[in-house]
Amino acid sequence: MSNVIPVPDDFEACVQHAIDQDQKIREFISEVLNKGLKHVYLVGCGGSHFGTYPAFELLDRYTNAFSATRISSAELTSRNPIELDEHALVVAASHSGDTPETVAAAEFAKSKGATVIGISRQGDNGLSRIGDLHLDYPDTISITEPKLVLNELVALALLEGAGEKDKVSAIRESIPALPGALRATKDEVAEAGEKIADILAEAERSYIVGAGPAYGMAKMMAWCYFMEMQWMHSAAINGADFFHGPLEMIGEDVPLVVLFAEDATRALGERVVRFGEKYTNKLGIVDTATFSLPGIKPEARADLSVIALMSAERRVLDHVAARRGHDTSQRRYMYKVEY
Repeated sequence: MSNVIPVPDDFEACVQHAIDQDQKIREFISEVLNKGLKHVYLVGCGGSHFGTYPAFELLDRYTNAFSATRISSAELTSRNPIELDEHALVVAASHSGDTPETVAAAEFAKSKGATVIGISRQGDNGLSRIGDLHLDYPDTISITEPKLVLNELVALALLEGAGEKDKVSAIRESIPALPGALRATKDEVAEAGEKIADILAEAERSYIVGAGPAYGMAKMMAWCYFMEMQWMHSAAINGADFFHGPLEMIGEDVPLVVLFAEDATRALGERVVRFGEKYTNKLGIVDTATFSLPGIKPEARADLSVIALMSAERRVLDHVAARRGHDTSQRRYMYKVEY
């Protein structure tokens, strides 16, 4: 564990920077709702797309005042959804702000009359220029959590503006605790991170399972963290579908990592864990119920624990990378070749 990189000193400050934009988010969303909102599209590529899962979960479960879709950037432009018009809000996220597909999606949305919120690092970039509102965060290694929080704040403002204040009041009251709660999670996931590092140190492949919003986290871990940043063979599996085919790939020496939070789909993750305990000796678990989440109200844990889950798995990557001795910044193709 001594080789694991430290949590950045500015981690809590980065999360707080996101929270500090809450008032301008609320004011802007009020204007959007007054224009007659019918559909919200949460848009991004890779990790920026997977980071929309918690916010989508709120919108999908807590209001019928408008509908919501999470969609990858290139799909938005190629599919041209029928509700992408002047009554639509597009929230487009990209760390650089210049991801070509996401910039194209934002431009396409604007051409259809939609309102666009851009989320990216600070500074001048494609999304900061295109968006009707630009939400940002410092350009540091702490990029996952600020994007998650900004998406969450947009969702909360939309729900409150749609008359659902009672449903999300506990979440709203817990938001100020997020910087410290997520920082604590980074330390508390160390044991699970070390076990997963043990499992994956010499592994030829791994299967990462998550259900509901945790499926977005499974895709982040398998695709972004392990395939992209560690050059490992890995597959993300929806926990609701695990028993409809993927279970046949599990054997006693097959790495299986299960991610689950405290939301309504928790039982789907627990079911996979029970199976893994019987049929593999390489089972890794990241369970937010083991985290203290100081300052988070008990009635808000179900929804905010999914943010903690993604923050925790980002720290798991640090443990795995240290064990494998593979720098997470290494790339073969990304940012190097045209595609």
